[in-house]
Amino acid sequence: MTMGGASSLGEPAVFSPEQMALVRRHLEDILASHAFAGTKRTQDFLRLIVTHALHGETDSLRERMIGAEMFGRPVGYDTGSDSVVRVRAVEARKKLAQYYSERGQENPPVRIELPSGSYVPRFHFASDERVVAPVAEPTPGVSQTRQENGAPVEKNVSSPPSEPIALSLLKRRINPRLFAAGLLALALFFAGYAGYKHWYGGGNAHKGIHSIAILPLENLSGVPAQDYFADGMTEELINNLGQVSTLRVISLTSSMSYKGTKKKLPDIARELSVDGVVEGGILRDGNQVRISTQLIDAHSDRPIWAHTYTRDLNGAVAWQGEVAQAIAEEISTQLTPQEQAHLARKNTVNPEAQDEYLHGILLREADQCEQASSFFNHAIAIEPGYALAHSALASCYGRLGESGRMPYQEAFTQQKAEAIKAIQLDDSLSEAHAELANTYMTLDWNWSGAAAEFHRALDLNPNSATSHEKYAFYLVRTGKVADALAEIQRSVDLDPVSGSTFHAEGFIDYFSRQYDRAFAITQSVRVLRTNLPDWNFLLGDVYVGKGRYSEAISEFLKSGDGPYSLGHLGYAYARAGKVDAAQRTISRLEEDVRKDGIGRYEIALVYAGLGRRQDAFKWLEDAYRVHDVGLVYLKVDPCLDPLRSDPRFTDLLQRIGLATVPTSALQ
Repeated sequence: MTMGGASSLGEPAVFSPEQMALVRRHLEDILASHAFAGTKRTQDFLRLIVTHALHGETDSLRERMIGAEMFGRPVGYDTGSDSVVRVRAVEARKKLAQYYSERGQENPPVRIELPSGSYVPRFHFASDERVVAPVAEPTPGVSQTRQENGAPVEKNVSSPPSEPIALSLLKRRINPRLFAAGLLALALFFAGYAGYKHWYGGGNAHKGIHSIAILPLENLSGVPAQDYFADGMTEELINNLGQVSTLRVISLTSSMSYKGTKKKLPDIARELSVDGVVEGGILRDGNQVRISTQLIDAHSDRPIWAHTYTRDLNGAVAWQGEVAQAIAEEISTQLTPQEQAHLARKNTVNPEAQDEYLHGILLREADQCEQASSFFNHAIAIEPGYALAHSALASCYGRLGESGRMPYQEAFTQQKAEAIKAIQLDDSLSEAHAELANTYMTLDWNWSGAAAEFHRALDLNPNSATSHEKYAFYLVRTGKVADALAEIQRSVDLDPVSGSTFHAEGFIDYFSRQYDRAFAITQSVRVLRTNLPDWNFLLGDVYVGKGRYSEAISEFLKSGDGPYSLGHLGYAYARAGKVDAAQRTISRLEEDVRKDGIGRYEIALVYAGLGRRQDAFKWLEDAYRVHDVGLVYLKVDPCLDPLRSDPRFTDLLQRIGLATVPTSALQ
């Protein structure tokens, strides 16, 4: 077996055409594997370094060169304070190890390795016995010595500090990679199209448009009170185009972050890693709506399609489908018969009901679900058959229930009723199926039913970052940790500059026991403008997972005095040995249970931290009796680890339907 990448004399290895073809085929198998599923940036990183190595371009496989070529960094950037390349290399090594581990004893004809401390891959060919070693710029922070032949040998190293990792996570998401170049990488990179053809095979390669961001439609009325209408129409257009399965469509949350921006379109496209950008304006005058849109090729910064629509208000809904169809046709994207049928529908909506609905959407995006629900209910009162309003109302009830702002049973029962009503009116609403899936989990503990509805939701709109996020939480709750991490990455790719995706990813990492990654994310959000209420709560959980109880207590004290925060604060007190303080939180939680019926699960957590198993199981049984939503985390909640060896815990898992996947991997 041999390793190829560079000769033992420091010269690049020369591969035969057969070897190059073998490596390329094996690389595609790796990138299509379960291990690399949903990790587009890591896939791109591995493809880039392998392609350079095969062409003997080892000089391009230095950290600064990769940072400039793949992540758009200036050529002279400070690699010591920006660890984006190191983080991606670590991820690639981990995924490669996972891939070969999952293959078991099967020996492929070639094996790809990325040695620690290097960005030059090695290729182990089963048919040859030569041994060659790569020559590459060492990873900063890696101490090395030289052998007699000049090849570097790694010594023990310490991992990069957590702060640069945190910053690189943020940069990774708001400064995605530019398309790579080929020979003489940086020169061709800035030259553009010629480099792209070299990378992706053949002189006739065409970039095409496979990913799109729809920027907020500009309110041309000059009346700020009309912003809700422009923003609501933007969301509906995103939802319609998101149903095109062959396109990657950026979510509303990330798109809205560019509202009023002065950034140039190519810069926005680079930050969102998209090929095309849709922009336009909307003017509402009485019962008439005039909408102008254009599609811009992000690579050339030139419009490739534009159109102006004039509609009556009650026919404005059909406009989004027309635009989505026109864009798909313009970029030669193949629509399925189902997608064509849905986009071609000519539904009409009462203008007054639509106004109420669009107002509600704006409030829901600001997480003001109590007020949003009022608008959705008004829309339904005007037009009872308004499926979108029923679906949006279901999502509000779900948020209110899961956040503890509304009693669980009441919230989830109403969520389920509204989701079912929406599906009865329009079975093609992706959001409604995702909301129904959530109620199958929280209300019914019907895990197979939830999986089916999530699959249906994602079939209908594969570009819904929210549905991918909800499905990721389903996967982690059922113990499918690797799948959950891959699924939340899909949500991140669709919503790359949103604080809410950082937040969700942090919790998925926490429940997966990836405490260092979760901590890095909490540090990244310090530079984001986000008003999400519980960053302190997430950070407190992470500190507990890392055994830093004093810091955890400090964070929980900043996260409010709701039952969720109190329960985790009490657990931190208990693990820190502050028994009296933990007992005081139990007393406060008992008051919440008497007043609002919320807090039983949290009391069990505190008793688990105190080591009082009998009391913990008493409260878990009480939580089971009232269907406490906290029990959906029974399989993965780190706070319950002290109870997992007890047979009563296994029994409870079985009754909730969560005993099918072993929990040992989570401990």
